[in-house]
Amino acid sequence: WDILVVDIHGKSISQSRAALRYLTSWLWFLPPLAAYTMFGWTIAEWAVLQAGWIAVWAILSRFHPHQQFWHDAIAGTRLVTSTRKSL
Repeated sequence: WDILVVDIHGKSISQSRAALRYLTSWLWFLPPLAAYTMFGWTIAEWAVLQAGWIAVWAILSRFHPHQQFWHDAIAGTRLVTSTRKSL
């Protein structure tokens, strides 16, 4: 895909920033999983909630000034197209 994860200045990210990005990316999944376990919903109910939650997070990225996902904004990272040539 030739995509790189870089910091807001375009430089390589540290392991701690990568870990923060990974942890915040779980915001896509944890709230519906927590609701599933707390309320004892069925798998079908959870799947509907999960799909809706993912849609909301994807739509919210359109409102970010740089149209990036919120876990990238929180972690101070962004995705860029790599200029490296594939083998």
